Amino acid sequence: MLDAAVDLLRSEGLPSLTTVRVTREAGIVQSGFYAHFKNPEHLQEELAERTGTLLREHIATWMAAMRASAGRDEAALVASYEEVLGLFRDEKEVVDLFLRFRRTPSALGRVLGHLHTQLRADFFQYLRERAGDPDAIRPHLGTIGVHADTLVAALLGIAEGIVDGRVADLGTAARELAALTHAPLAQLMR
Repeated sequence: MLDAAVDLLRSEGLPSLTTVRVTREAGIVQSGFYAHFKNPEHLQEELAERTGTLLREHIATWMAAMRASAGRDEAALVASYEEVLGLFRDEKEVVDLFLRFRRTPSALGRVLGHLHTQLRADFFQYLRERAGDPDAIRPHLGTIGVHADTLVAALLGIAEGIVDGRVADLGTAARELAALTHAPLAQLMR
């Protein structure tokens, strides 16, 4: 039923997640819906949890690898970005849900919005760690925050391009993200 809900969300949006529509799409009787979910909101919560868990796990692994590669060569950072972009390519349906519904006032939107906020916090922390002495960077925390927002926007823009089929060359996209990651930070710390 969750797969049927994903298909409906992608093709028709949140209003399509009714018991009638989901069960018809899943090929089961309507009473079968209630064997799994209390109501359509419960379905949204389960769908959000499934989507959020998958993305959280992959992004946490990717961010850990990115942190581990810090201080090494640019190739390690590019490889790290290629990994997450590969995830976006391999999990297009999940990424599409995230991109579409992360700002909606729904159960799905709340979970996915939290994931978006966490991604920004992860980038902010990564940049703070790369910037050096905490006392020296304190006056620049606002700038680092803007840079973290820029990285999230760039990453999600490329994710959208992957989902839409506009971005196929993940290597080039990864190199651009790597350049965007460290160049402004190096300039800030001069």
